[in-house]
Amino acid sequence: MEDEMRNSVKKAAVTALVCVTAAGMMAGCGNKKLDGTKIAVTVNKQEIPFGVVSLAARMQQAQAEAMYKMYLGGGSDMSIWSTKMDDDSDETYGENAVTTSVETVEKMCLEKEHASEYDVEITDDEQKALEEAAKNFMAANSDETIAELAVDEDMVKTFLELETYDVKMKDAIEAKADVKLDEKEYQQMSFSYASAKVSGDDLSDDDIKKNKENLQKFYDKVKEDPAADFNTLGDEISEDMTATTGTCPTYEEGDDSAANGTTYPDEVRTALRKLDEGALNEEIIKTDSVWYVVRLDSKNDKTATESKKESLTNTKKDDFYNDTTDGWKKKADIKEEKKLIKKIKITDNHSFTIQTPTPTPDPDVTETPTADSAEAEATETPETEGDSAKADEETADSTESEAAATPEAEK
Repeated sequence: MEDEMRNSVKKAAVTALVCVTAAGMMAGCGNKKLDGTKIAVTVNKQEIPFGVVSLAARMQQAQAEAMYKMYLGGGSDMSIWSTKMDDDSDETYGENAVTTSVETVEKMCLEKEHASEYDVEITDDEQKALEEAAKNFMAANSDETIAELAVDEDMVKTFLELETYDVKMKDAIEAKADVKLDEKEYQQMSFSYASAKVSGDDLSDDDIKKNKENLQKFYDKVKEDPAADFNTLGDEISEDMTATTGTCPTYEEGDDSAANGTTYPDEVRTALRKLDEGALNEEIIKTDSVWYVVRLDSKNDKTATESKKESLTNTKKDDFYNDTTDGWKKKADIKEEKKLIKKIKITDNHSFTIQTPTPTPDPDVTETPTADSAEAEATETPETEGDSAKADEETADSTESEAAATPEAEK
C-alpha cells in the first residue's frame, strides 16, 4: 500500500509537469492589457487572482483545440467558440468554457482545503519541481503572451499546485469509494451474427430481395454446420454481407440501452439470452430495417466482461468523487467577481495553441505520460501559408474588436 501511495504521488507530480510543458510554449493573439493581480474568485478563505483563472481558461482552450486538431488533422480550425451552445441558450461554447474553468479552479481550491483529511500533501521535492516548472513557463513564453495571460511566476506556480492537488485528491477520494457490483450488471456474452438491410432509401426493391435471399442462404448453411465461421461464410455468399462477432450484456440488469441498445436491437439481445452456448437462433430475427442470423458463442466472454466491470467500477468511482466535491461546494462560501471574469474572452478570433518543446528526459521518472503528451504532440504540425494568413486576419479582427471594448473593460 505504501509503495502504491508513493507511485501515486510520483504520478501526480509527473502529470503536473507534463501539463506545464504542454503550456510552456503557448502562443496567443490579442493585445488587451489585463491586471492579473485582482482577486477573481474567493473560496472560503482562499483568494484566487485573475491570472490563475485566466491561465486555467486558456489551458482548457488550448488543449481543446489541440485535441480537435489531433482528431481532424493539423490543418483543421476549431471554429465553435463563438457559436451558441443550443437554440434555447445565449451562451456560446467559449463563454461556457470560461464558466467551466472557473468551476474547476473552485473545485481545486476545495480539494486543497480538504487535502489533510486524506493525508494528501505536496512534498518539498514536488514544490521545487513546481517552482522550476513555473520559472520555465515564464522563460518559454513571450512578454506579449504573458501579458495576454495576465500571469506572473507565482500565479503559474499556484495554478500548477492546484492541478497537483486535483490529481492527488481524485486518486485519494476514489480510493475511499465502496464500489460493489453484482455480476449481472457487467457480465457480457459474445455471439456471431450476420445481418442484411431490408429497408432504406439507398436500396431498390431488387436490392432488398437479394439481401433477403442471401441471408436465407447464410442461415441454411449455418444450420448444416452450426460451428461455421460467420465471417468466412458471409464472404462466400456475398461481399456485401455483414457477418462478424459482437458482445452485449448477458442479463437485462446490465443492459444499458444507451451503450448497447443502439448497436443491437432489443429483438437480438432478447433472443440471445434464451440460447444455450453454441446454439443458433431457430429463426431469422426480423426487424423493420434489418434482418439477423445469430449464434450465441459464450454466455460469459471473459475479456468483454472484465472490460465492462472495469468501466462500471470507474464510473462509480467518478460518481463518488463528483458527489464528494459537489458536497463541499454546496457548503462552501464562494464569491466570483463576474465583471472581472467576463474579461476572459474565448472566441474563434482569439485563440491559444500549444507548441511542445523537445522534452528533457527525467532519469527519476519511469512513467510514460499518455493523454497529456498526445495533446501536446497534436499541435506540432506547422501552419500552412493559408492558415497563417487567416490567423493574421483573425488577429486583426480580434484586436480591432477588443480595442473598442477596452475603455469599458478597464474601468
